[in-house]
Amino acid sequence: MAIETVLGQLRHTLSLGTDQLMTFLRAHSDLPIAHILATPWRWTTSSALFAAVTYTSPNQLFGPHKVISDGLLNIPLMAAIVILYRMFIWPYPRSGRIKQILAFPLILYLVFVPMLYTCPTVFYHFMMTVIAIATVTRMVDLYYVQPWTGVPSRYYLTSQAARSAADSKKTDSSSSSSPSVKVTKLTNGQIKTARTTTTTTTTTTTAMTTTGLVIGAGDPFHWDQERFHEELWSPLRKQTGKKSPPSVGRSWRDLLFPFLVYYTVFDSIIYFLSFYTAEEVMAAPTLEYGLIVSVVCSYVYNNLQASIYMNALMYCLITGQRADPLEWTTLNNKAPLFAYSPTDFWVNWHTLFRYVWVDLGFLPVQRFCKTHLGPERLGRRGSQWAREILPVYAVFFLSGFMHGYIVYAWWRQPAWGQMAYFMIHATGVVISNAIERSFVGKALQQSYNDGSAMKQRVMRGVGILMMLVFHMATAPFFIDAYQKQGAWLEVKGISFVVRLFGK
Repeated sequence: MAIETVLGQLRHTLSLGTDQLMTFLRAHSDLPIAHILATPWRWTTSSALFAAVTYTSPNQLFGPHKVISDGLLNIPLMAAIVILYRMFIWPYPRSGRIKQILAFPLILYLVFVPMLYTCPTVFYHFMMTVIAIATVTRMVDLYYVQPWTGVPSRYYLTSQAARSAADSKKTDSSSSSSPSVKVTKLTNGQIKTARTTTTTTTTTTTAMTTTGLVIGAGDPFHWDQERFHEELWSPLRKQTGKKSPPSVGRSWRDLLFPFLVYYTVFDSIIYFLSFYTAEEVMAAPTLEYGLIVSVVCSYVYNNLQASIYMNALMYCLITGQRADPLEWTTLNNKAPLFAYSPTDFWVNWHTLFRYVWVDLGFLPVQRFCKTHLGPERLGRRGSQWAREILPVYAVFFLSGFMHGYIVYAWWRQPAWGQMAYFMIHATGVVISNAIERSFVGKALQQSYNDGSAMKQRVMRGVGILMMLVFHMATAPFFIDAYQKQGAWLEVKGISFVVRLFGK
């Protein structure tokens, strides 16, 4: 009874405080400052482009979802994912072409099942849709793109290069130290011969290692266990071959508390949003609507952060290793809210699927540009622009495709709004990079570096404000599908806070 009394008083206090805040916002929504702040958002939502990309056609390609049990949806999907990965370490079939043929229906299964079926626990459908499309993009790269281009994944090449360097150092030390013991007993001529042999041996070993790096990557369909673990975990991390000292990495104990913090904030946001239906959000006054949108953005950010910390925590528990901040870059990134340019924003945004898109989009397009769009065809400047612009658009196109697939598979909402959002941001990144390399950008950077601390704060503050306007002008494309469906209401069943306090 005492616990129920405390919870009741806390629920009453929260409800009273929320009501007072909403009353204040509704009373001041007609202030000029509110309309000024909402101008970028309203300009976008009233544009013809926004109306075109968010229009929901009454004639859908797929009908309503068929409801099946949670287990019947999730277990076969997980089994297909496991089989697709495990086939790389199975010795049979020996033919890579047969493995490609066997993988194709499994990939199609992952694509179409989340679009056609759902389950009573809606959150499971949400989660499996994201996992399925992320796995599809990864499998297309592993089974088809890499064998076609003949270029192995950079995770494998990076790890091989690191091992080759370590082997070369061991070979150098062993080959140089062993003759030194015998050198004192030999004549001068023989000493010279021994040193020459050592040098030749070292050079040959290095050359063989370098050659082995290419040869070892020759069979993309049959992996050993070491490569299997590398390919399984590496897309979630930044792989450069550089590692921090073991003491710098974070253990699972270090990751547990921030994971709980992010998840608690995410859970509390679900509780706050559960008081609103989609219709009430759309009809809310300006300031109240602005607060709700800010909370929804925080909902997305904290959900992603909790997911990233959970993945890093699982990595530590399963592998027994520490999470290296040079690899799990998101753990140390600053909040994207304080980005001063589109490039700075996406560098500090989450890395949950970034490297999957980089592998499937950025790197193949970059190689294509180098091979087929060189200076002899486009000229020096045109070739440089192609190498800098097209790979960026390829990455954002894949990201837009994935997010568009998700909103269509979940709610039959049009994917074009997501595509528009990511293409606009791709353009922002391209322009931002061009400005940074231009005379104006270099002059601004020099002024920032030479300026006082106050001047640097002002310049960064101006950049943050400009990015805030940019986000307000582009966010409607991304958030439209989520607010129309009231996405927060469909996941409140997993909220511990909602269960604790009720609505």
